[in-house]
Amino acid sequence: MIARILLFSGLLLLGTPGFAEDTAPASEGMRSEVWLAVTSWPALGDLQPVTSGGFDAAGFGLGGAVHWPVRQSGNGELLIGLDGFIAATGSNISGVIDDVLARHLYLGGSVKWAFGDARNVQLDAGLGFHLADMAEVSTEYIGIEHEAWEASRVGAFVGATWDIGAGRADKTSGLSLSLKVHFVDFGTIHDEDVLVAPLFGPNAGQLDGPIYLLQIGWAGR
Repeated sequence: MIARILLFSGLLLLGTPGFAEDTAPASEGMRSEVWLAVTSWPALGDLQPVTSGGFDAAGFGLGGAVHWPVRQSGNGELLIGLDGFIAATGSNISGVIDDVLARHLYLGGSVKWAFGDARNVQLDAGLGFHLADMAEVSTEYIGIEHEAWEASRVGAFVGATWDIGAGRADKTSGLSLSLKVHFVDFGTIHDEDVLVAPLFGPNAGQLDGPIYLLQIGWAGR
């Protein structure tokens, strides 16, 4: 699945009219962004822990990215760089310390194909490292927690970005909106460590993608 996503993304970029008309890197310079996101992970909500409760339908994230122009043509520009975020989704799964929290870290490489007169619309694709865990994290005492499960995997994403502010005349930064869809498979969720009583049991279900991120932030060059 990951290989197919990346292959499709590469063919899409190479097939864009004018891509073969390579020139020197664009003069706008590095693009950077920071953002907040609302996340949706359907498979997380489908898990069936042995204790009562489940995960929330939506979570929240914080992330950013930097990209550098490497090639441009008459109607577009190719950028490469790094993307990363941290995210969390709450639940009403009661533990001994507190309710269980699902935490998610991502860091990886990515490409952007920017087009339009202002280069403010972009197609995105990337591949990177995912680390996720589920833990009881105390909301009263900092540093008190119990991790029931953790796993790391490699996964891909595709998406699209609109730099609203940068699209206006004489503006090189401003509001940015983006939708990203990550694909990763963490396998079967189960208790790796039990504090008092099991939370997930031997098989609470499969945790995989897609993971949706609706991002709003500030981008500039």
